[in-house]
Amino acid sequence: MRLGHVELFCKDCQRTRDFYVQQLEFEEAEVPGGDCIWLRSDGIEVLLRPGRQISRFARYDQSPAALVVYVRDLNEVSERLGQSGVEMGEPDGAPYGLTFRDPDGRWLQAVEGD
Repeated sequence: MRLGHVELFCKDCQRTRDFYVQQLEFEEAEVPGGDCIWLRSDGIEVLLRPGRQISRFARYDQSPAALVVYVRDLNEVSERLGQSGVEMGEPDGAPYGLTFRDPDGRWLQAVEGD
């Protein structure tokens, strides 16, 4: 058994797609048809599907799940996200991590790494 892909339910798939492509440098995969959007990051596929976010947790460490992205320059990403009006969170205790939300309210963490 192996992980196939991650599915994210979105209020507005196009808005969420724009966030992941423009802010986090995901690539859109060319898969025709339907209301879903396929994204890819370093070989990991993410499917954006129409849906709705049920719960919005106040803090990163209260969320039942989160996505973690590796970035080359945490300061550059922090500045770019802040300038774009992305909702930022409090550090979760890791000195090297940055927490923030996507357009659907899901928590993410960026850490420097390969």
